[in-house]
Amino acid sequence: MYTFIKIIFAVLSISLYSCMTTKGTHNKSSSKKIADEQMKEKGYEKGTITASKNKECSYILTVEKYPDTMDPINLQEFFKSDIPEKVWVKYSNLRMNNRCSEGRPISITEIMKREDS
Repeated sequence: MYTFIKIIFAVLSISLYSCMTTKGTHNKSSSKKIADEQMKEKGYEKGTITASKNKECSYILTVEKYPDTMDPINLQEFFKSDIPEKVWVKYSNLRMNNRCSEGRPISITEIMKREDS
């Protein structure tokens, strides 16, 4: 009888543990979606920064919402040394001549590093 109780306890422990690990994985993906929605509600856009070979505009910003590329003129004010590739960004369009042919000029109002794939 004592052995039977040990076996039942072991089976219950294993099944509960397996349910908890599956539940934790699911919550990470749904919490990421919630975080994305909250950032978009606050007015941020998902963006990607790439280095440019052009001397006039050293970095190019691309956001998911628009197909064209942008030249952030004040990016160095926010990141002094290490510029991240994936960002959340708020920006304003500028009415000025293009510094380079790769993107239209914008001024970044807020920017933060994005932690996702």
